Amino acid sequence: MKHRLIFALILIPVMLVSFLFSGCTENTGNVVPTDAPSKEASATDEPTEVPTEAPPTPEPTPRPPMKYFTMSFDDGITQDARIIEILKKYNMPCTFNINTGLYGVRWDWVATAVGKPGLLHLRFTKAELETGIYDGFDVEVHTLNHPSLAGNYGNNKSAIIREVGDDAKNIKELTGIEPVGMAYPGGLESDTSDYVIRTILANTPVRFARLAVSAKKPSDFALPEYWMMWYPTCSICNIATAKTLFKRFANAEVTDHDLLFYGWGHGYELDQNDSWDEFEELIKMISETEGIVFVTNAEFYELFKDQIPSWKD
Repeated sequence: MKHRLIFALILIPVMLVSFLFSGCTENTGNVVPTDAPSKEASATDEPTEVPTEAPPTPEPTPRPPMKYFTMSFDDGITQDARIIEILKKYNMPCTFNINTGLYGVRWDWVATAVGKPGLLHLRFTKAELETGIYDGFDVEVHTLNHPSLAGNYGNNKSAIIREVGDDAKNIKELTGIEPVGMAYPGGLESDTSDYVIRTILANTPVRFARLAVSAKKPSDFALPEYWMMWYPTCSICNIATAKTLFKRFANAEVTDHDLLFYGWGHGYELDQNDSWDEFEELIKMISETEGIVFVTNAEFYELFKDQIPSWKD
């Protein structure tokens, strides 16, 4: 700043002298009027530019309504590896919601609960995940230990923040990308609450959260009303229902608003129902359908985050 001031003080008198000499020349002892430019000045002076107004900014062209497809799988279990093989074969994006507090944990109770003895529900170890199993896919929060946030913690703010926030931190360490979404463990409306939602929004990077309850009117293919209570269309692992609804979605006419098909599930369900071949046929059919934009959950959020509120005011 000091150097700039000194430079200005030197420059001012030099400019003043230059101005005086440029305003007059010696010609047989007579003073030439200052408005008569010298030959030297006329040869070197730049013409004065007439200021012009900036052109008006054009209005953005309205985007036509589109159809979007997204899906996600929960728990971070070993069946995800086979799902990923199928998805890569058909170039389909997907979101995986994982529990980073349960690395390598096997839940034998799941086999009992679904009446399928020997059914495997085994989460990847941290070392397995560090090999890049989910590289190229969207990885989002499912909490550390898969509790019902409202049912287990109620208004326990610190426990809710730990389950969601620490899972998000661990995922960022694994993938290099901070997650902005989650799937509620349990997935029922009773597994969350206004307090849980506001605590998550105020204390974690999570901005959208999916339930495991299908939309009230799944064939409407509506966008979520609130990001933090995102109802999917149906279970993607219920192949017959998913196929029927998707065909209706593919044939639906896009008029004045966007449409969304959201399928979700667990990889073990494909073992449970021995429906891997049917699942691949479904994914192939979906991937070959024209006029649909395929996105991860996070990509869909980025597209519509300014149009849909996270939660009630």
